[in-house]
Amino acid sequence: MDRLWLGYSGLNVPYGEVVAILFYRSALDPQIVRTYGSVPIGVCSVVVTACGQYLPARWHTEQLRQRWTRWRLGQDE
Repeated sequence: MDRLWLGYSGLNVPYGEVVAILFYRSALDPQIVRTYGSVPIGVCSVVVTACGQYLPARWHTEQLRQRWTRWRLGQDE
């Protein structure tokens, strides 16, 4: 699998496009709205892409970071 699912229907990003995974803070809401159009319920973290998108994620930061690390090491499913 070459895409990281962010916990919302139809919302995923290619692993190779991820540059950072941040803890969600309401200060990030304007960036999320610019990218995604709204801030969905249940956001736990934010994925930043190489092109500067801020995507909301329902998964906890540590869960996403572990999956991203496994992918970078070639160990992801």
